[in-house]
Amino acid sequence: MSDPLSNNDDRPSFIAATVESMRDQIATKSDIARLESKIEVEFTAVRSDIKQVLLRLDSIERALNAPLGQFVLDQPESVSDEGRP
Repeated sequence: MSDPLSNNDDRPSFIAATVESMRDQIATKSDIARLESKIEVEFTAVRSDIKQVLLRLDSIERALNAPLGQFVLDQPESVSDEGRP
């Protein structure tokens, strides 16, 4: 197996191939801008979901802390205590 840097004629092509490979792996400014935009949209969606959950938890908490008198149980008026011991 020969070393790619041993032959002076192969060095430019080796360097060019290496640079091209590195170039394919590096993100461009537009790639980063698209990614930032996508992350911002997702972050906004998650923030909205969290706000909805907090509102729901608040309403559940208010319902649990409400006085028991506010929850009126509907009982038929025809029920009497005559049959009970």
